[in-house]
Amino acid sequence: VLDGTIPACKWVKLACQRQVNELEKNWQYHFDVDSAERVCRFIELLPHIKGPLANAKKKLTLEPWQCFILTTVFGWLDEHGMRRFRIVYTEVPRKNGKSTFSSGVALYMLAADRESGADVYSAATHRDQAKIVWADAAEMVNRSPNLRASLGVEANKRSIFQTKSASKFLPIARESRGNHDGLNIHCAIVDELHAHKTSAIWDVLVTGIGARSQPLVWAITTAGFDRSGICYDRRTYLTRVLEGRYQDDRMFGCIWSI
Repeated sequence: VLDGTIPACKWVKLACQRQVNELEKNWQYHFDVDSAERVCRFIELLPHIKGPLANAKKKLTLEPWQCFILTTVFGWLDEHGMRRFRIVYTEVPRKNGKSTFSSGVALYMLAADRESGADVYSAATHRDQAKIVWADAAEMVNRSPNLRASLGVEANKRSIFQTKSASKFLPIARESRGNHDGLNIHCAIVDELHAHKTSAIWDVLVTGIGARSQPLVWAITTAGFDRSGICYDRRTYLTRVLEGRYQDDRMFGCIWSI
């Protein structure tokens, strides 16, 4: 990307340059290759669940841009071995498999992140939207006997869970009954952030990660039209981080555009 071999927009170039600059820094974080690669290996053990590749029983194959996100987010650790990044904002065009990609991240955070009682949520304004990532993950579990056997992950109609670690993965929505303010979140997946008209769900998720040692709020979205909502607010903030106008060592993001 940086030498022009791969065409890319301003924001992708800045995200790549940020990574290169930080790899050369002598500071409180270090890049751990094993942690960066571990999540990629896990996700590539998961099956396709839709289309011809699912019919052929093929496993997921990560694209280079997906590897860049994963290795950057999961590779940076602090002096205690805890992940650096807490907030992830990724904006990609439609039909790039973002929901399937996010399902893999959710399953990793549930079953392979070495977190006891990992509470993982797929969050949206409406339950049908929240269930997209969750339902894909559940089907991946049901089609992965090795995953069930080796990690003890199971899925039913209401939740995906790992009994030995008391971990669970559930869909939640703002329209649902009940108060979400008491959530103790290890990972929250927010698919299509641009569809959120207010910051209500986002605020609940961000304030719900405070008790965890290395939580993750993972937002992935296509571009939207509303410049008054939480998505454009987070997008604008990210662009200023990438430009170096703001310093935020806890946020990773990249925007793929023309």
